[in-house]
Amino acid sequence: MGRPAELAIRGARIFYRGELLEGCICISEGVIAYIGKEVQAPRAQEVINAKGLLALPGPIDVHVHLRDEELAYKEDFYTGTSSAVAGGITCVLDMPNTLPPVDSARRLRERVQKAAKSIVANVGFYSLFPPDPSGLAELAGAGAVGIKVYFHEPKTALDVWDEHVLRSSVELANRHGLTVAFHAEDPVLIRELAGEIRGGPVEAFLAQHPPKAEVRAIKKLSRVLAGLEVHICHVSTPEGLRLAREANFTVEATPHHLFLTSDLYGKLGSLALVDPPLRPRELVENLRKAFYSGLVDVVASDHAPHALEEKEGPNPPPGFPGLETLLPALLNEVCERRLSLPELVRMVCEGPAKIFGLKRGRLEVGWPADLVLVDLKARRVVWPEFFRSKAKYSPFAGMTFRGVPVHTIVNGVLAFSEGEIVAKPGCGSIIRPSGAGRPSQP
Repeated sequence: MGRPAELAIRGARIFYRGELLEGCICISEGVIAYIGKEVQAPRAQEVINAKGLLALPGPIDVHVHLRDEELAYKEDFYTGTSSAVAGGITCVLDMPNTLPPVDSARRLRERVQKAAKSIVANVGFYSLFPPDPSGLAELAGAGAVGIKVYFHEPKTALDVWDEHVLRSSVELANRHGLTVAFHAEDPVLIRELAGEIRGGPVEAFLAQHPPKAEVRAIKKLSRVLAGLEVHICHVSTPEGLRLAREANFTVEATPHHLFLTSDLYGKLGSLALVDPPLRPRELVENLRKAFYSGLVDVVASDHAPHALEEKEGPNPPPGFPGLETLLPALLNEVCERRLSLPELVRMVCEGPAKIFGLKRGRLEVGWPADLVLVDLKARRVVWPEFFRSKAKYSPFAGMTFRGVPVHTIVNGVLAFSEGEIVAKPGCGSIIRPSGAGRPSQP
C-alpha cells in the first residue's frame, strides 16, 4: 500500500480538462496528487464528502484592493483574504494605490513581508510604474505580477500621458515579463467637465466620468500601444470593449458593470458609486451581449472597500466590496443557462492565469491544490452584514444568487468551510509570475 494522501475530496463532479468527471481528488503537500475514479484513489488521512457538489479550479480575482497599512481601517490582509475564500476565490492580485503607494521593489517587499503573516488566500502584488523605468527590472525580480496605470489620475512621477514615455515604458515592462493594466479614462475630458458640474456628489461624479471618457482613453491606448501586452481593467462600455479587442488588448469586466445599471443610484446613492460608474441600461445590455459572446477575457471584482462613514459622507469615494459576490453572480448565470461552465472557468481561472503568468487556475496532478466546491442547487440572498470584509454594504444587497461556494481549499488547506473561516492566518502564499524576463517560479 502506498503512502496515504493528506486529503481526499470524494463524490464530487469535477471540472477537469473541459469536461465533468465523477470521481475523487487527492491532495498531498499542497499539490494535487490524484484526479480520477474513486475506486483507484489512494487512501487519505482526511476526507471531504462532496456528494452533490461541483469541484472547480480555484478562481483568481485579478483586481482587488486589500488596503492594509495606513488604510487598514478600510480593509486589511486578513479580512480581505477571508472575504476572498468566503466567496470561493483562492488567489487575488492586489492593486498598488495603497498608502504609502507601491512604486518600487522596496515597497513591494515591505508589503509582501506584512501580508505573508496574515493571508488565508494566495496574493500577488501589482506595482505602479517606478519614477525611473530602470527600476522595472528590480520590480520584476521582486515578484510584481504586473504594472497598474491610473490613466485618469496618474499616481507615479512618470509622465504616462506623454506618448513616447508611455510606449517606451510599457515596452520595457513587457520585456521584463510585466503585463501593464490600465484604468482607462481620459483625464483631459474629466478636467474639462469638472468646471461645468452642478448637483450633489453622485450627480457630479457621473457627469465627470461619462462613457466617452473611457472610449477616448482606450482609443489613445490602442493607437500608442498597439502590439504590446496591455490589459484593460473594468471595461464599462461596449465601444470600449470593441476598441480594446481590435487592439489585441486583454479585457476585464466586473459583475457590477455587467449586471447592474445606473438606475441603482436613485435607490442607493453614494453606496453604489464606483469608477467607472454604473452605466445606463442600454449600454449594460450591449456589454452583457458581448460578454455572453465570449469577448471578455477576465471577470474580476474590483473589490474596493471603504469605511461606511466615508461612503455616506460629503465626498464619497468610488468603490465597494466585491469578493463575496463575484463567483456567486457568475454561478447564477451558469444556473440560468446564460453562461456555460467552461466559459466561467475561462474567465475566472484559466484566463487570469494565462495573462499574468501564474501556475494556477487548473485542476491537474502536480499543480497547486487550489479549488472550490460549489453547490449549484443552493440559493443565497446577499446580506452584506455577514460579509467577511470590513465593508458591510453592497450594490447586490438583497439579490438572490443560485450557486454557493461551500468549501474553499488553498494550497491543499481547507480555508473556508460551510460558512466559517477554518484556516489559520498565513496559509496563503505570495504568488509571482513566471515567463519571459522572469526567474523560474519555485
